[in-house]
Amino acid sequence: MKRMSLFWPGLLVTVVLLFAGSALAQSTDAAKASPSDSSKLVYADFQSLENGRPVSKQGGAARLNRYSENPANPPQYRGMQNVDPPTPAAARVTAEDVAAAFEYEFRIPNEWEGVNIELFGHPEKDGKLVPDDVSGYKFITFRLFAKGPQSIRIELITRGQGQTLEAGYPSANIRVSPGFNTYKLKLDTFNQPEWAPRLDLKSDVLKKLTSVTIGVHCDKCHLESGTVVVDNIAFEK
Repeated sequence: MKRMSLFWPGLLVTVVLLFAGSALAQSTDAAKASPSDSSKLVYADFQSLENGRPVSKQGGAARLNRYSENPANPPQYRGMQNVDPPTPAAARVTAEDVAAAFEYEFRIPNEWEGVNIELFGHPEKDGKLVPDDVSGYKFITFRLFAKGPQSIRIELITRGQGQTLEAGYPSANIRVSPGFNTYKLKLDTFNQPEWAPRLDLKSDVLKKLTSVTIGVHCDKCHLESGTVVVDNIAFEK
């Protein structure tokens, strides 16, 4: 059993992680993302903070988003305190390893709602988002701990690159396993909902990726609360 501490100014929340045997066997060094090379693009390992805020590997912002069917009763979240825009908190996983984290609470009535971390690959340049071409990679990987939700949604986002949607970007859902685990998803399994305007996954999104979201979503929602901790997001060949 290990402890992970989520630090907010004036508040200390301790989350107890129950690791499976394989997770217990991981060393501190293995928990860190390796540097980017020809076969791997490290998108975010959160080892560098800017004014205490988690950022991507190249210094892009990490933001907390929320949405709901009932705008009068949106989900609640807690990340880094007293900052604008809302930002996930820095979570100390080990003495050397830092992750990004948030707490959430779904509210009812809502047919659908969600909270996510949106991670931008780069800082804006001249007021515009800077894209990454990840079309040469086959997988996205990340480490995640979640207490509360049974599933997590990941989205691949492109904005300001010729195709911008209000919602409905390619997404995938994973079922959460106990502990702090590494997940690996094939990029070609990401799909848009049927109601969304069509995008070509490779040419419209992967070649012009501006951000990735990881978070919680519900349909026909019920009361639910929990914690999500994310680390070591990377694209792999």
